[in-house]
Amino acid sequence: MSQVLRSPVPITSAAELSIWWAEVLSEPDAPDQVLSLLWLDSAGHRIGRALSISRVGPRPDPRVTGFVRQLRDTVVGDSGDPAHLALALSRPGPSSVTRTDHQWAAALEAALDAGGDVSWSLHVATDRWITTVVDPPAERFHGRRIARRPPMDLLDRDWLPDQN
Repeated sequence: MSQVLRSPVPITSAAELSIWWAEVLSEPDAPDQVLSLLWLDSAGHRIGRALSISRVGPRPDPRVTGFVRQLRDTVVGDSGDPAHLALALSRPGPSSVTRTDHQWAAALEAALDAGGDVSWSLHVATDRWITTVVDPPAERFHGRRIARRPPMDLLDRDWLPDQN
């Protein structure tokens, strides 16, 4: 088995995770709804690349949530480490959390909470804002702390391309 690539710069707070998603999702995307996934190891280092599933429907689909569960099990199994699965739902519409966003959270909870060593969180990204729907666990991600490093260091855009 090949070694799992991890970023050298950890994401250690809920605020840092929101900043990371805001930057990654700030580039123009397809007009349809997209669900993006990012895995973090127990120290907050990104595991591999972020993955996006395009054309997800406005309402949760059991095929999508089942696929997310399978991906989670595969990535965590390969890393051999407790992990955090950060999800972001990019969609048109208001930046406030909607009833449909809560339906996505409930469907993801039903699909993901059976995986003991894996925590998860959910953000919603619109063209104007990113909003937390399900917070990352406070025991692993400080709720309010913001890094004392510049955001460009946090984003660490070059670490994975440098591995190729």
